[in-house]
Amino acid sequence: MLAAAFGGLFLAAAGLPESALAQDDPCSGLLFSTSEDFLTRGPKPADGNPIISDGDLLAWHVSSGARICRRNADLIRRFDISRVDLGLDAVASVDEKRELIAFSTELDSPNGDQFTAGDLLFTNGGIIPNAALLARFKLPRSLDLGLDAVTLIGKEDRLRRFAELARTGRLRDNPDQLAGILKELDIDIWFSTEGTPPEIGKPMFLDGDLLSARDGVIVRSNASLLPALPAGIPVRGADYGLDAFTPALDPIENVPVELMSTEIVGFGPTPFTDGDVLQPGPSIWLKAGDLLKTLEPATRDLGLDALHDTVGDVVQCAPPSITFISNVEVGVIDLTTGLADFSGVTQRPFANDIRIQGSMPEVVNCPELAKYEYRVEIDQGAGFPAFADPGVVHPASDNWRRMVRPTPASPCPISRNDVYDSDPLGWFAVTDYRRFDGCGDPPSLAVWDSTTGASNALVRVRLVMREIGATTPTYVSGAVRVQIDNDRISLPDNLLQTSSGTGDMWFDIYRASATSPLGDQCKVEGDGKPVVLDMKGRINDDHFWKYDLRWSGGFVVGAHMITTAADQPEFDDGRADLDGTGTQPPNSILVPLKTGFDLTAAYASVAAAQSVPTELPDVCGFTVHFRAWDRAIQLNFAPAANYFGPVSRHTTMWRSFCVSR
Repeated sequence: MLAAAFGGLFLAAAGLPESALAQDDPCSGLLFSTSEDFLTRGPKPADGNPIISDGDLLAWHVSSGARICRRNADLIRRFDISRVDLGLDAVASVDEKRELIAFSTELDSPNGDQFTAGDLLFTNGGIIPNAALLARFKLPRSLDLGLDAVTLIGKEDRLRRFAELARTGRLRDNPDQLAGILKELDIDIWFSTEGTPPEIGKPMFLDGDLLSARDGVIVRSNASLLPALPAGIPVRGADYGLDAFTPALDPIENVPVELMSTEIVGFGPTPFTDGDVLQPGPSIWLKAGDLLKTLEPATRDLGLDALHDTVGDVVQCAPPSITFISNVEVGVIDLTTGLADFSGVTQRPFANDIRIQGSMPEVVNCPELAKYEYRVEIDQGAGFPAFADPGVVHPASDNWRRMVRPTPASPCPISRNDVYDSDPLGWFAVTDYRRFDGCGDPPSLAVWDSTTGASNALVRVRLVMREIGATTPTYVSGAVRVQIDNDRISLPDNLLQTSSGTGDMWFDIYRASATSPLGDQCKVEGDGKPVVLDMKGRINDDHFWKYDLRWSGGFVVGAHMITTAADQPEFDDGRADLDGTGTQPPNSILVPLKTGFDLTAAYASVAAAQSVPTELPDVCGFTVHFRAWDRAIQLNFAPAANYFGPVSRHTTMWRSFCVSR
């Protein structure tokens, strides 16, 4: 699950730590806390106490799993509190060695008004009051909204100076001074609250938003963190909360990511719990059960209240994300198989032109937007390309143009289309992407002609952003797996041959209950009785969807259905002789496609509707059309109009015969 579908982080790559902490350090890796106490059934903790509380600081390392970093008593020792566990609601380390920790508690201090659960504490005894964190939002000082997630932004030496200042108590009486101090030190505190300001109808912010204490703005809205969900109030529908948030470095992919957890579970395209480590989107970076696996709790999900990883300087831009592949939400694409559940059909691959769309930063949440460029990269099995290589093959050379629909009141240009092009390596300026906001359909991040690669392959797609011309990335998304299937169902080499031969499909026409097909005589002879036919054959395809049979001929116009829903012609209808790869057994040409079709009755019904004689005529030219579809989602791209047209992925085989009675 690591580095899965969405994800997003702007990270100054030059600021990454030179070396990771040794994996045998109990505080190395990803720091976190749970929402509930539990009994570990794994290795006995060093202090001999098997009870892990919701106030203990834990650490997860990719090599060693989860273990105890510091007990709650160690965190609050400088506050002269003993024999009480106050919980742990937020955590951020000031230094790379995790010696000086910033945190918040679930409960207020038992020592009178020493601190509340909404204050930011430091293990050196420093306190930043909740009123100071919220001062820039102009809320009443008496309103304590709690503290849920914390991320410290800035250089370590300046954060240490700030932690020492927090010990003086200066901000307790002068909370309005915090923003000025943060600006002077060139640092910031990003945080979320437990509660929402009590403004009916239109709250100033949500407890699912990530806020800046220095600037008094929302740096990551709940909606931007969870674009695939109805996140946001009052417009979108729900506040999912933000229990934890941290920039991090993916230990497997070695790329920057943003990690988070929510207050509530999600039942959208990617179901998750409030104990899963998520990336924006959302996608699951690490499941709750895997996070706690080495501690062996009796239950898999114990909530997730705090997260922290040590990384470099964070650039203050909202994270972009890949949101759609060929008009399909990323959330309905399986993280492992790359198959999508879309438009009522399950396990669908993708074909031909692959359209990649996403959520991109805007000037309002990224003032330095003009500094960045992006590209979409494809891994077809050999790994993602180096920066000096093309990232994705797209039809830019075919005069790719952005669709523009100006209106009299809009700032859009009069020209209906505008050239939308990249440099030779596939990089687009973010400002170029944003040029025509509001002028038409959202543009594509890139378009990939998948027929240039393997015809049937599992590929990975990711989004990379950097400062223009830089040799290192500022942002690398998690990879979206996409199953490609450009192998269409094929016809036999020779439709007149009398055996199934080559190709993925075949069928024969039989007189009802006959054991031999009509074959090369192509004639139905009889004594005036109704003409009743059976059709038998095969279909073979890795992603078979459905088939149908139609007839045409005589003196009626058009082709008319033979098969109905009762024939269960789709792969998941429950027929024992039909599954996701076609007819079963795979090589048999005797699988019943339709039995007992009364051509005489069908002809009479259609003829009556068309006001022609209803008796089945003795003529040639009657035809049975056998159509088979695969499940691939295919779009064809017209670069000059930036238009994507869906394509029906079916192949037709037919047989004609004469009626002579």
